[in-house]
Amino acid sequence: MKKILIYTAGALLIAGSYGCKKFLNQVPDDRLTFDQMYQKKATVDQALANVYSTLPDQNQDRSASASGNIGPWTAASDEADYTLPNFTENVNSGAWDATSGQVNYHWQNYYRGIQAASSFMANVTKCTDCNIGGIDIVNRYYNEARALRAIYYYYLVRQYGPVVLLGNDPIASDAPLAEISKPRNSMDECIDYIVSELEAVSQRLPATPQANEDYGHITASVADAYKIKALLTAARPLFNGNTDYANLKNQDGKQLINQNYNVAKWTRLATAAKAFLNNPNYSGYALYTVAATPSGLPNTAFNRAFIATRDVFLNGWNSEVIFGRGGDVTFYQYSLAPNHSGASGGDKGGSFLSPSQQLVDAFFTANGLPIESDPTYSANGTSSYQAPDPNDQGVSRNISNMYVNREPRFYADITYSGRKWINPSSNIVTSFEFNGNAGKSAIANNDYTKTGYTSRKHLTVAGWTSGRTIFTVIRLAEIYLDYIEALQESNPSDPDILIYLNRIRTRAGIPVYGNGGLPVPTDMRDAIRRERRVELAFELDRYFYTREWKIAETTDTQIRGLNITQNAPGFFTPVVTENRVFQKKHYLWPIPSGEIQKVPVIVQNTGW
Repeated sequence: MKKILIYTAGALLIAGSYGCKKFLNQVPDDRLTFDQMYQKKATVDQALANVYSTLPDQNQDRSASASGNIGPWTAASDEADYTLPNFTENVNSGAWDATSGQVNYHWQNYYRGIQAASSFMANVTKCTDCNIGGIDIVNRYYNEARALRAIYYYYLVRQYGPVVLLGNDPIASDAPLAEISKPRNSMDECIDYIVSELEAVSQRLPATPQANEDYGHITASVADAYKIKALLTAARPLFNGNTDYANLKNQDGKQLINQNYNVAKWTRLATAAKAFLNNPNYSGYALYTVAATPSGLPNTAFNRAFIATRDVFLNGWNSEVIFGRGGDVTFYQYSLAPNHSGASGGDKGGSFLSPSQQLVDAFFTANGLPIESDPTYSANGTSSYQAPDPNDQGVSRNISNMYVNREPRFYADITYSGRKWINPSSNIVTSFEFNGNAGKSAIANNDYTKTGYTSRKHLTVAGWTSGRTIFTVIRLAEIYLDYIEALQESNPSDPDILIYLNRIRTRAGIPVYGNGGLPVPTDMRDAIRRERRVELAFELDRYFYTREWKIAETTDTQIRGLNITQNAPGFFTPVVTENRVFQKKHYLWPIPSGEIQKVPVIVQNTGW
């Protein structure tokens, strides 16, 4: 067989059966040939599902790069750490390079998805029974695959920077090497291609899901949301006039990352986000809120905000969710539940996902202020306090003052020592102190939190063994934050900045800025970034935006947590739990070395 690029070789097989006609011609006659597969809707559905299969599976977050096309996005950021050894440890210690298998894993998977999409688009018109009830299924499926191809390019450039655009036609298995040996396109070319493809399909797909079976499929709103994400990546400092990449050029001298800062990139993003928010076809999207609290929890604004910010991730396809993905959630949820001594079932988990003290400190106080700006906040001592848990009303517990009078999102997202466990039928009060019921001394293996915290976000209230419909991928609050960031960088006097920022804070149950609330921040860029950090915690966002903002050299050098080797009061003393290696080259992943060896016209990223 010919010597073929990594980014096409695996893709030509498309999961081993769909893309190589030569292979299919060798199987028995009672098996489908390549052409036959595209004649019937049932097998076309399977082929489309194969195209979708390259989408990252957030439920595989704890096994970075081992499965699910997911990377070390949570535990290689300053949000958290995982106790399980995996590729994340290599990233955090700097022990990885262009020869690492995980580096190739993502590159190859996304190009496989791109080739699968192109092959599907080239063949779906062969379907003879795909016009059902007057619905042009061929056209819809074609544009879903076209959108997915653009989305896979987006995931590639977010991780590797400028990549190779293969063109719109599937690559034949016998294509000459010279024909498919292409240099990298520039970042601007990649973004323009992604955006133009997503704009094209958004005109040809339903605006939003039209029936239950449409959920999880690409719609116009999903395509437009991904367009916004791509434009955001392009506008931020990493790719907008970054002189650190002055020498990142193709062999012919072509500059891969524009060296001149361009505010028009922010304007383009703001225009796209505003168009989304003003689109009458998307008027059904709204921030998720609740009118009343569950039985036993007083129906106050604070408690409603707590339930809303908790249940927006548990209540399936609610009004805020633009795109989500299904899958086995127990794998992820087990990482969130503490390893409670003597417990069983959904009350006894792995304690794997350990939020950092930096993230705990990032949540606002109940007064809507950063902890360093609120004179009522104290990190010392303890107080009797009642958290907004429906299964624990009427009981005040003695907890660290760090956790007293914090905002509702804090209580929705963080399990701390002294917190009633989430399961309403359980009597467990979690203690991460050394001799506590989830502390290190009571656990014989590594199933304890490294930082003295576990995450509560995305966890069903009955514990990790209970189901959850989806893992939310894109929601309306993210579009709000993208919009106001773009306005801040392009037109900082625009009143929409406060309007949409305050909508997020209102739903979060904390005071707004201006209009009788808190003073408008003098550093609005910092205020927007702070809000984003809290609102989108554990949503696989932080890793990328610290890099795209070019602040990871400051934020990603260590993880702080509590002293898990002691009981109170020493336990509540923040310590460095992990020192990390972050160098300038780590802002981008390297291009796999095997790819460069096969195709020398592909240049390596700076520093690798």
